[in-house]
Amino acid sequence: MITQVNSFDEFKKVLDEKGGFVSAHWDGTPETEAAIKEQTKATIRCIPLDAKPETGVCIFSGKASDKRVLFARAY
Repeated sequence: MITQVNSFDEFKKVLDEKGGFVSAHWDGTPETEAAIKEQTKATIRCIPLDAKPETGVCIFSGKASDKRVLFARAY
């Protein structure tokens, strides 16, 4: 149950309405991860090692991102 998102609004909506894992671009900084956790209670659960590089934009900071990670809330 992994949902791919491309914006922070979409990220929050999936967490609130669907749950499960959310695949999203992240800029790689601990500050961004902490801010996402503070606002949504979601944390990074996995940084896939076999993921293909994918150019994108961090859903939170808007900075460049070269991969997606999996976020989820603990229940």
